Amino acid sequence: MQTLFGRVIRKKKTIIIVSLCAAFACAFLMLGVGQNYDMSDYLPGHSDSKTGIDILKTEYSYNGSALMMLENKSIVEVLDAKEKIKCINGIDAVVWLDDVADLKQPVELINEEVRNNYYNDANALLHIIFTEDDYAELTRSAIDSIKDVFGNDAILSGSAMDAYLNINTVNGNVMNSITIALSIVLVLLFLTTNSFAEVLLFLLTTGVAIVLNLGTNVMFGEISYMTFACAAILQLAVSMDYSIFLLHRFSYERRTISNPSVAMARAQKASFAAIMSSGATTVVGFFALVSMSYTMGRDMGLVLAKGIFFSLLCVMLLLPVLAVVFVKFIDKTTHKPLLPSLKKVQHLLGGRVKYVVISLLIVVSVISFMAQNKNVFIYSSSNVADENQTTSKIENTFGESNIFVVLVPRGNEMGEYDMVNKLESLDIVKSVQGIYAFIDPATPQEIVPQYMSDEFLSDNYSRYIVEVDTSIESDAAMDTVRLIRSVASEFFDKAYVTGSSPVIYDIAQTTSEDFSRVTILSIVFVGLIILVTFRSLTVPVILLFIIKTSIWINMAIPYFQGTPMIFLGYMIVSAIQLGATIDYAILMTNYYTEGRKTLERRDAAEYAVEKAGASIMVSAFVLAVGGFVIAGTFTQEAMAQLGTLIGRGALLSGFLTIFVLPQLLISLDGVIKRTTLEGKLLKKRRQNEM
Repeated sequence: MQTLFGRVIRKKKTIIIVSLCAAFACAFLMLGVGQNYDMSDYLPGHSDSKTGIDILKTEYSYNGSALMMLENKSIVEVLDAKEKIKCINGIDAVVWLDDVADLKQPVELINEEVRNNYYNDANALLHIIFTEDDYAELTRSAIDSIKDVFGNDAILSGSAMDAYLNINTVNGNVMNSITIALSIVLVLLFLTTNSFAEVLLFLLTTGVAIVLNLGTNVMFGEISYMTFACAAILQLAVSMDYSIFLLHRFSYERRTISNPSVAMARAQKASFAAIMSSGATTVVGFFALVSMSYTMGRDMGLVLAKGIFFSLLCVMLLLPVLAVVFVKFIDKTTHKPLLPSLKKVQHLLGGRVKYVVISLLIVVSVISFMAQNKNVFIYSSSNVADENQTTSKIENTFGESNIFVVLVPRGNEMGEYDMVNKLESLDIVKSVQGIYAFIDPATPQEIVPQYMSDEFLSDNYSRYIVEVDTSIESDAAMDTVRLIRSVASEFFDKAYVTGSSPVIYDIAQTTSEDFSRVTILSIVFVGLIILVTFRSLTVPVILLFIIKTSIWINMAIPYFQGTPMIFLGYMIVSAIQLGATIDYAILMTNYYTEGRKTLERRDAAEYAVEKAGASIMVSAFVLAVGGFVIAGTFTQEAMAQLGTLIGRGALLSGFLTIFVLPQLLISLDGVIKRTTLEGKLLKKRRQNEM
């Protein structure tokens, strides 16, 4: 293998040129990768709400919509504003009080319930229908025009505004987060590495790997905005370990070998197993997400796993040749690492204190496991702070409003009429709009107004718009989804209920089923790699227990804070934290087993902490920086919480690996030896020698 690595070093110019050309090509390809902000697209095709959306797209105009509130306006001023909005390109219709009531009569004579839905204490609520869907560029352009015309007078909310705010903020958030994260990571690495030049080589190698990953996403056409937002930072943070492993070993080999090329080939051979096992555990941890029925997991899992593959490729090919080419620059910028040695801390913990540490670990793990199972979860992932504020303002004035769409097959007019009557009888329902909500089922089709047919009828389906008095995501909203679906199924075998709440309901059902599958697969895959690496039955259990405990603590904190968790983030971060930070435990255990060849248990633990502690600290800090920067720069609630969980999880995994894992290894040393294949072989060999 060393001969193979030596050939790689001899191809320095070729590797550098090919790498840079590939990076430039992928930088160009990045422009062709779209971002998908519609979370319903990732639902299984058989889900009720997804089927309903597909029907709307194929048989109706799938228009985006928004609500606009105007404060302290007379009826004349509202009507004037309505005409201005209708003239904007991208606006299909604007619905207000004049569309449902005769404004020639005094407004006080209009049915109070109808009036208050549109005009309340001189505040008007207009329903805006766009010509294209919520995520279309024309829809965003129309919203910009509304803002230009009305300025601060326009208070907007709704699904189109959700999309508008998400799309407009994500790109800016991504650039800000990458800039801030890079700045902090640069400072951190300058302080903790042996050479300033090494930092630049780290970032150049990782930068090429990131560009290769993002550019090759063009094969998917588009990726989710959550994947787009965090892929680069996570790849930077997670794969930094591999570069550190290789260059540390290169520095070690150069103490005895003067030729940099030979020293690097030796370093590649010596670190290959550690780097590949670390990369493999990360890849399989991410790859477990591919098994999700909610296909955003597949989207994120494939992109992140592919990113680790490119990082491994660049570390084993590009970084070695760069280090050899710039070896003089590395030597000139060498300095003493500033991280303190943790050997003395481990000496203290490795004594009788270890029993206290292990007892605390067991208690904390049990409490955390129970607490994280009691979290309150939310399932929507596109809330933005500004949108929440405007929605609250509208709800305080006009009450909560939530739109459901019910699609039923045509041909059963009486069934539609009876369904409408039953829906209207429900206390939670504010209004029902549809063909047989306005006319008698005996009315001949020929005399039905054309605008009504165009709005509610397609070739195969009849559409009903049901407005209910709940928020988008609440227990009441989820109960209403079940209730409306139950009512529709009474009259039709194939009726579909969709809308924001039904989509969230279906996401909740799908991801809840996915969680157990992802958890089991990630544990099994990672455990098998550790099993093969250490040839031990107990080491995988110990390492997985340490990292799973850090995950349980991480996920239990929101429970004790009384903060709802976004379930998608909970599930994704559980897989990411396991895949990304199990490397810490593997590295620590590698050094412990290496030390045990010549040292007693306690001394071996001190040796492991001294050798691995700094690398683990740097890696954990880098990943934590990436996570907390995402949390601090993104206004989307889902992304902010995702970042917090990643950052906090990295610190917890690093802390438990450095200060707790060695105590477990010392205490279970005998069990590890008896259940390790290598230990049995060595024992047999020693007996034969005697």
